[in-house]
Amino acid sequence: MAEDIIKIGLFNRDAAIIAAVEKGFLKQENIAVEINTVTDSPTLLRNLINGNYDLILNNADNVIAWAEGQGEDPQKNDFVIFLGGSQGVDQKLVVAPGINDYKDLKGKVLAADAVTTGYAVVAMAILKKYDLVWKRDYQVTSFGNTVARADAMSRGDAAGAMMSMADDDIKKRGFKVLTEAKDHVKNYARGLGATRRDWANNNEELVVRFNRAMIRATDWLQDQKNKDEAVQMLLGETKGNQGRAAAMYANTLSPTMGLTPRSHIDMVGIRTVIELREIAGLMKPGEVRAEKYVDERFYNKALATLGK
Repeated sequence: MAEDIIKIGLFNRDAAIIAAVEKGFLKQENIAVEINTVTDSPTLLRNLINGNYDLILNNADNVIAWAEGQGEDPQKNDFVIFLGGSQGVDQKLVVAPGINDYKDLKGKVLAADAVTTGYAVVAMAILKKYDLVWKRDYQVTSFGNTVARADAMSRGDAAGAMMSMADDDIKKRGFKVLTEAKDHVKNYARGLGATRRDWANNNEELVVRFNRAMIRATDWLQDQKNKDEAVQMLLGETKGNQGRAAAMYANTLSPTMGLTPRSHIDMVGIRTVIELREIAGLMKPGEVRAEKYVDERFYNKALATLGK
């Protein structure tokens, strides 16, 4: 029987999707995947909306923002989150030379992937704690991915940005870390499986099988006896860098930043995303509930067919 092909959009392949492919968990479910890597969220979401991708692996903020017509495009979309991913925000608020305190960002520009979604919202919520309000005290401009944001800062077009850039690269550019998101945000849902609700409903069995493969991949990664094999497997994603592969594996198992156990959907993290959007002034308090964007039916059906 021919394999079912699922077209996936994402920013970077995480350990779970790598293991699902490399260890044959997807093949076990008679699924082949076509993985499409993009560098910015508007491209990712537009391709999902237009049907170029069947599903995406992305953070909850982009899913919620674009569902509510608060993304780069104004129309609302009926999206559903059906699979868990990772937790926590592994991002730093990186600033250019001359910025020594939060108050130094007043009147400046923050570089972002997209202005009203993703980690830009985390930055807005952090700065609000220090009485810096978006549009009143600073501006946010879209430049694109991490490298593009860093280049904007190097040119003097921006004074700061949320980044996952390695410390060595931050130092090479003469930047510094003003704060880390993890010191402000304890729960955050990212790397989630999401799609158009009608596609999920029309392909229920396929979504269940995909979930089952991803749960198996997460189980395998979180079993310590597979550590050495997992690190070797991740070398391909880190261009043969043993240290980075080991760090990627360690991050995957982190209780605050890693994969959720058995790929369960992190409802607390999704609620945090909504709260951050409320703090940033992008949503009215109490306007939406996390349950609006989640359908656990697919996950629960997959889990019911697996052992403990």
